[in-house]
Order: sequence, then C-alpha cells, then structure tokens
Amino acid sequence: AEPREIIWTSGATESNNLAIKGAIEFNRTPGRQIHIVTSRTEHKCVLDTCRYLETQGVGVTYLRPNADGRVAPEQVIEAITPETVLVSLMWVNNEIGAVQDIPRLAPLLRERGILLHVDAAQAAGKVTIDLRQTPVDLMSLSAHKLYGPKGVGALFVRRRPRARLMPQLHGGGHEQG
Repeated sequence: AEPREIIWTSGATESNNLAIKGAIEFNRTPGRQIHIVTSRTEHKCVLDTCRYLETQGVGVTYLRPNADGRVAPEQVIEAITPETVLVSLMWVNNEIGAVQDIPRLAPLLRERGILLHVDAAQAAGKVTIDLRQTPVDLMSLSAHKLYGPKGVGALFVRRRPRARLMPQLHGGGHEQG
C-alpha cells in the first residue's frame, strides 16, 4: 500500500465502521436500494454495523460458512444482487482461525464493480498481504494484534481504482476528510 492510502483510526472497530458505513453512505442516492454481503461469523463490530444499516433500509445477506468455517467465493458471488455495493469479510476468523480465500474472491468482485472490505486484524503478520496483487478496496487493521499499542488502527482505502467513503466524523480535512 502507499502511505496516502492509509487512514489512522483508534482500532479495527473504528476502521470497520468507517469502511462499511462510509462506503454505503457514499454510494447511497435517493430511491436507490443498497445491499451488503457478509457472513454470520464476522466480528461483532461488523455484524452490529450491518444490523444498524438494516434499520436504515440497507439490505444485508448473512452467509452461513461451511463446516470448516469458510465462505466459498462461489457463495459470495451467488449472494450478489444488482443492488450489491459492498462485500465485507474477515480474512482470518478471530475465534476459530478459518482463513477466507480473499486472493481468489477479490478479482471476482473487482470484475463486477463491487467493493471488497476485509477485516484483516487477525491476518496481518500471519498471512501474506500484498495489496498490489490482491485487489481489496478497503482493509481494516489493529496495531495491538501485531504487538503494537492498543488504541491504534488503520484503514487502507485503495486510490486506484478509487474506493470512496463518506466521512463519519466532521471537522478538519485530515485523514482524507
């Protein structure tokens, strides 16, 4: 990633909220139905954010993982509707360690013009993450999972092709608005 593609946050919870809410709100227009695809085993902050967005009229599909805890890329593709704007999946599950096939899924979503948000808090430092090779649009990270300080996180926001977010906090122009 390039340094200008990083937004510093207070942790992965803030990064996940900014990625999901920011992407949905940026893509919302009057009369347009919006849809998200995620899984039932995401981190609570992702599930709670999706549930909140459902109260705001956003459609959400919660995929059931296979017996091994993974969501097959084919499941994700089958769940896509014409209204799908975003897919949000964690790369490595924080409870059971299941590793999603993000490198295989990401190009399939890119071909369809659908944003991919990946919660990589548990993946960083454990699996190879090369954002030049894997076309993830938004990626959340947490410093304390890498022996860094608590209260520090980051959100990768791809610049080309550009992933656009609506700010969740207002005032000042820092951190790309």
